[in-house]
Amino acid sequence: MKSLRQFPLASGIAGVESLRDELDEYTDVLMGRVEPPIDNGPLSLMEYANAVYSRAVEITILLQRAEADGHVTKGSKLYRFRTGELRNFVELASKAIDLGSRRITAARMNYDEAYG
Repeated sequence: MKSLRQFPLASGIAGVESLRDELDEYTDVLMGRVEPPIDNGPLSLMEYANAVYSRAVEITILLQRAEADGHVTKGSKLYRFRTGELRNFVELASKAIDLGSRRITAARMNYDEAYG
């Protein structure tokens, strides 16, 4: 089966430190501190941001499921991670998706100007 993503993403959830490390890696790429794992020209930012946004939402879903099952309690480290750092990362990635979309639009406008 061919993957819909052009680079691998983590799966499942582990402890808070592991999740923080994962988000830190994604943040470093989104903030331009580290080269992205793909190079699709103007599509790169949007493609990467969408992938890590989707992963962050998956983590949210898994943590909420663990809360509903009683494995994660209100006020625990994982709960505070979900309602704090993870929520802020989702916002960061969402804004990066928006910027990536604007870059694609600008590239298309430049192309249209140059080649009619």
